[in-house]
Amino acid sequence: MYKNILFALILVTLIISPAFIYAHGAEIEYNANITYKITAKYDNGKPMAGAQVIIYAPDNPSTPWKKGVCDENGNFTFIPDTSKKGNWTIQVRKAGHGTSIYIPIDEKMATSGKTGYSSLQLILMIGCVVWGLVGTSLYFRR
Repeated sequence: MYKNILFALILVTLIISPAFIYAHGAEIEYNANITYKITAKYDNGKPMAGAQVIIYAPDNPSTPWKKGVCDENGNFTFIPDTSKKGNWTIQVRKAGHGTSIYIPIDEKMATSGKTGYSSLQLILMIGCVVWGLVGTSLYFRR
């Protein structure tokens, strides 16, 4: 009788303990949308309001990845596709004036991440709980 109760208690503990272990964990996620702000100005410092902006991705430098227009202050913002590594080309042009700039996007940029327990950590914690329960039951068995 005592063995059956002990066995049932151990079985229930083994089934419920992973949920308790996981309930004590914490998880944080982040996604960094790296936004680039381009400010286009003439040589005299006046903003290039309404200037045409053309962005070329590194994997296809002949086809525009995105097109747009600068605002009244000469600003234009965009979020590059960080899976496309290399030099992004940005061209700004208005009424015969303009220039190009190259923005490098490489592997060192942190664009996303996650914290919390990995599958290996969860398995290890469950294994430790089982090991402790087996050891405790064997201790009281003698």
